[in-house]
Amino acid sequence: MENIFGSSIIPENEEERLENLKKYKVLYTQTEPIFNQLAASAATIFGVPVAMINFVDKHNVWTKAAKDGGEINTDVERGSSLCSLAIMNDSVSVIEDFHSAPTLLSNPLIAGESGFRFYAAAPIKTSEGFNIGVVCILDKAVRKFTAEDKYKLERIADTIRVEIEGRL
Repeated sequence: MENIFGSSIIPENEEERLENLKKYKVLYTQTEPIFNQLAASAATIFGVPVAMINFVDKHNVWTKAAKDGGEINTDVERGSSLCSLAIMNDSVSVIEDFHSAPTLLSNPLIAGESGFRFYAAAPIKTSEGFNIGVVCILDKAVRKFTAEDKYKLERIADTIRVEIEGRL
């Protein structure tokens, strides 16, 4: 899969990860109050304009819920989404300033009219150990992200995991 990041965005366990994701039946479904509330809570906790709950499918990153103050694209090509990179990590991914990562500035989702400068994402890891998505936050300002901030974002991701696993 082509991507603009210069590194792999496909985990070694991709086929198993995709099967695990499908099991939860969250892809391409209607919005739900609990996920909207969790996205809105993340935006409030961190004081950011955008917070999303995204699931990474084979070719796309799909937004289940968002708090962004406007319209969002709910289906983004995987090769251009930062969330594709974030699921490669078992801990929180943080880019405090997009200008410090020149490869990101060619990304139309970042360099375009959005004006975003900051991104953080905690993987949504199932109890089987697969990173199927992320809860992420974006800001138009450069910001520091502390260990306490990482902990808070991980707790939100864990709450999402509990919610989707409770449906099985």
